[in-house]
Amino acid sequence: MLRSPLKANDNILIRQLPTPTAFINKDFKVVFAADKWTQELNFNKGEVVDKTLQELFKKLEDTTLNSLKECFRGQQPQPNIELYTDHTFKERYIEWSYSPWFDEHENAIGAIVQTEDVGQRLKSELEKEKLEFLLQETSLSGKIGNWEYIKNQETVIGCQVFRNILEIDEHFELDLNNIIDFFKPGYDRNTISMAIYSATENKTSWNEKLQIITAKGCLKWVMVSGKPFYKSGKYAGLIVLTQDITDFVHKEQKTKANERLLRTLINNIPIQVHIKDTKFRKILANKSELEFCGFHSDSDIIGKTDFDIFDKETAQKYREHDLEVMISQTPSLNTELVHKHADGNFSTFLTSKIPLKGENGEITGLVGINMDITDLKKKEKELKTLNHVTTQQNKKLINFAHIVSHNLRSHSANFSMLLDFLTNEEDEEEKARIMKMLRESSDNLMETLHNLNDIVTISSEQILLKKKININEKIHSILKNISTLLDENKATVICEIPDGVFINVVPSYFDSIILSLLTNAVRFKKPHIAPVIKISVNYVQNYTQIKIEDNGLGIDMKKNGHKLFGMYKTFHNNTSTKGLGLFIVKNQIEAMGGKINAQSQIDIGSTFNLYFNEEH
Repeated sequence: MLRSPLKANDNILIRQLPTPTAFINKDFKVVFAADKWTQELNFNKGEVVDKTLQELFKKLEDTTLNSLKECFRGQQPQPNIELYTDHTFKERYIEWSYSPWFDEHENAIGAIVQTEDVGQRLKSELEKEKLEFLLQETSLSGKIGNWEYIKNQETVIGCQVFRNILEIDEHFELDLNNIIDFFKPGYDRNTISMAIYSATENKTSWNEKLQIITAKGCLKWVMVSGKPFYKSGKYAGLIVLTQDITDFVHKEQKTKANERLLRTLINNIPIQVHIKDTKFRKILANKSELEFCGFHSDSDIIGKTDFDIFDKETAQKYREHDLEVMISQTPSLNTELVHKHADGNFSTFLTSKIPLKGENGEITGLVGINMDITDLKKKEKELKTLNHVTTQQNKKLINFAHIVSHNLRSHSANFSMLLDFLTNEEDEEEKARIMKMLRESSDNLMETLHNLNDIVTISSEQILLKKKININEKIHSILKNISTLLDENKATVICEIPDGVFINVVPSYFDSIILSLLTNAVRFKKPHIAPVIKISVNYVQNYTQIKIEDNGLGIDMKKNGHKLFGMYKTFHNNTSTKGLGLFIVKNQIEAMGGKINAQSQIDIGSTFNLYFNEEH
């Protein structure tokens, strides 16, 4: 505080003061002012002297005015900070410091004021306060403690969080040795000891995941990071961060255990499981999926797309299915897909694809589940075939029983009637005629029984031995056996089957089928027109097709097509036919796993298509 009055010529000295200073009288007028004060507050030179503070500062806080009044009373007030807006409209925080201004009689005649722009200081203090708060909160929430070893004092300073981790109170005196002793004996204690030694000797930092045993005997996992610090190039101590990661490690261990359990389950279920990301790359695949794709380990398949694994056509089919699921965000469940393997074989899969969604509902990938149902489909097909065969056999059985019943009843009635006539007849010539009729009826009955026996034999034969035969050789052998029939009817047979073509059949059935169709083609020729029969071979799907065409009478298929292969069905006025030939042909080819159909037009001819299943 100034205790002597200032003279007018002292103004020059005051203006040169290195600190922003002003002398204020009791009327709040500026008597003297340093140039630094004028500049600091953005005033123009010459405009501050003899101006009141109220004129210079549009708004003064009551705190500032009261502090000035205290100076006027000879008192020493505390500094205060005021938000100030200068004439450029710039806001600044100004700290005001005050001292009383005395005359030579020690009477207070005003106040000496010094100002300082403390905006940057306040900002730094605020940032420091925020940083300290964040560090404290992070330390508490993250369970991160720190301790410092000061070499020249041989002391250790540990924060409260570090003490909480060790479960010690504030009175426990820490040193380097007892800190090391908190680490679990063996690997953990040796590791921290070597880390500290290496830091002091080799200037190295460390970061280790270790176990400690607390003062209360609790086993904890900690992450310890430390580094040495130096003063004037000399080792001065250590700064160490210690984080309690026990909960994290336990959760990690539990997660890994669950992952192992899930992986064990996934790898041992009899279905294929995979997960793809949004770029359709596989990021997980179980053992079945690896085997299906032809890989041995996860590293072989992770990151690959279907285009890296399968042929382009197959991969494109799978990609379209994946896109459909991802775009619709709807699961696709139990879709049957047929997969073609590299070796040409096919497998049928029951496929489900489920979209994976993130926390915000966005698509992050999909889960694919494939169940191989090839064997199931095969058995289903076999069951359908068996059911069809059973149905057909049942129809045949009913039809056969009806025919047998009808035929035997007819023969029985005929026998009964003739025997009655024979018993009552006295004329010997008539008796002889009746006996002749009885013998004819007996022959007819035997023929019927023989035909029925042939049909039963075909239907009931369980084991059919197939073997490969040369088609041309077999047909020429059959033609030789019926050469007389062919010559008598001037028939021409054109065989377009190349030499060296073989077929896997039951030889006796093949002979019977070809013989029956060839003789029918001759029997049912058009009057006065020589028969022309053409035989050819083709391959249709899994069948060997033999086609026999003729230029005979033909059959009205609209009228008789449904009963063409029926028992005792005849379609022409030919007394020599019994209506059994085509019935037996159909039974024989079906017994070999094949099938037969026909096309025919009246007065044009007939075509019979024989389909032989060589794998059956």
